[in-house]
Parts: sequence; C-alpha cells; structure tokens
Amino acid sequence: IRAHGPGAARNPWRGPLLLIANHSSYADPFWLGKVVPRHVTPMMTSDFYDLPGVHWAMVHLVRAIRVQAAAFRREAPELAEAVARMRRGDCVLLFPEGTLRKREDRPLLPFGQGVWHILKELPQTPIVVCWIEGGWGSFASYKGGLPLKNKRPDFRRRIDIYVSEPRVADAAVLADHRATRAWLRRACLDCRRGLG
Repeated sequence: IRAHGPGAARNPWRGPLLLIANHSSYADPFWLGKVVPRHVTPMMTSDFYDLPGVHWAMVHLVRAIRVQAAAFRREAPELAEAVARMRRGDCVLLFPEGTLRKREDRPLLPFGQGVWHILKELPQTPIVVCWIEGGWGSFASYKGGLPLKNKRPDFRRRIDIYVSEPRVADAAVLADHRATRAWLRRACLDCRRGLG
C-alpha cells in the first residue's frame, strides 16, 4: 500500500477531518487507514456492517458509523452522528458515491447529498480527497463476481492511494448541494489523474 500526492505527509494529526474517496472494494477503509496517520471512523452501509463476525469489530474496534442500506430515506441519523464525531475532533471517512463500484466502465458514480449535509453543518472542516487505485479487481470488489465470494484472497495486491492536501470548501460552493457534490467529485477525479 503506497501513498502519493501532496497530502500524504500533511494531514492534520488532530481536530476534525472529513476524508472522502472512491469506493471500489470492501477493503477500501482498511487501505486508507494504512496511509492516514490517525484513527479513521468510516461510515459503513449495513450490508457490510451487519455481517456476522464483522459487526462486533465495527462496533468495538473500528467504531464505524452504521448507514442503513436503502434506495431512498427521509431521515439519515448517521449524518448527525458523523457531525457529532467531527465536532469531537474525529476523522470521518465517507464514500460519497454511497455504494461499491459495480461496473468496469463506471469508475466513479455521482456523489450523493450526504457529504453536503455534513459540510453544511461544519463548513470550516478540512477535507482530504483521495483516489484508491488497485481495489477494483481485488477479491473484495465486484469485478468477476460478488465481493469475497468464490475468489482467491489477494492480500499482496498493490494499492496506490493519492492523497490531496487538506482543503476547506468555499462558501459559494457550499451554498448549493449540486455545486458541492460536483466540486468534490472533480477533486476525486483529479486525484486519479495524479496517479497517472
């Protein structure tokens, strides 16, 4: 697992931080945890969070934030929990696509509104944007079938992560959820280009 980019050695060690990245593998939070020099609190869908054997670790070791898997919901208590954790000075990891990558031809889906709701509450929060390369095709990805099903584990797989410098969203961008989501998505794609 190799970190690249200007933020690889410049992330804040303390204080609130929002970490966002593309999502192509169930292992993404663990890979990011290897290159970010502090405890990372991932937001994790119930599909993975509730798996037998995984649930205990998510609650007691990882201290992940559970996100109920659903196509549409009127309430999202996990966003309030993410805001509360960052107000305490935590680093929260969010995959704004809201789902794992499932197709070869769509490396990055549009970002959901959750990231904007968090930043609207904490507009001065530093944001670190990342791109994880190498997760697509791993045994924990959808390439070639369901993640973790009938695939040989590939623990020695090369993973490259581009890490941007921490940035704070401009107030004019945060005024509109579409502009915020588009700005962050472009930043994520710029990280991908940073890896070549």
